[in-house]
Amino acid sequence: MPEPVDLGLPVPVPRPADRRVSRKIQVGSVAVGGDAPVSVQSMTTTRTSDIGATLQQIAELTASGCQIVRVACPTQDDADALATIAKKSQIPVIADIHFQPKYVFAAIDAGCAAVRVNPGNIKQFDDKVREIAKAAGETGTPIRIGVNAGSLDRRLLEKYGKATPEALVE
Repeated sequence: MPEPVDLGLPVPVPRPADRRVSRKIQVGSVAVGGDAPVSVQSMTTTRTSDIGATLQQIAELTASGCQIVRVACPTQDDADALATIAKKSQIPVIADIHFQPKYVFAAIDAGCAAVRVNPGNIKQFDDKVREIAKAAGETGTPIRIGVNAGSLDRRLLEKYGKATPEALVE
C-alpha cells in the first residue's frame, strides 16, 4: 500500500468548548450572552476627551466589524465627553470608569449603553454600590464588574499573599 500523500489540506479544527450558560442582556442594540452570537468589542486608544479623535477611531473600528466599543473615563474631561460620543457613535459605547464613582453616574446620564467598573481602582466604590445599582436599574444600563491583579487592594494582597482567583473575587 503506498504512503499517503500530504495534500496540504488544513487539519480539522477541534470543536470549541461549550459556552457557559449565561443570561442574555442588551448592550445598546447588541445582544450579549445567552444564545446571542459572539459579538466583537474593542476599546479606543484615544483620550476620550478628544471627541473628534475618539469618534474617528470608533468609525474605523465600526468599519472593521466592531459591534461594541469601550472608552476609558479616567478624568472629568472624559466624563464630560461621554454624552456627545454616546450620541454620535454608530455602535454602542461602554464607559470604562476609573478612579471616581461620580463618573459612573456621568456615564449613565450620558446615555452610554453600558458601564464597566473596576472596584479596585475606584476609591469609595463600596460606599456607592447601592446608589450605582439604583441609577443603573432605573435606566436599564448594564454594569460590568471587571477586576485585575494590578488593581487589587493592598489588604487583599497581604491576605492571600499574591493575586489569586479568590482575592479577585473578594
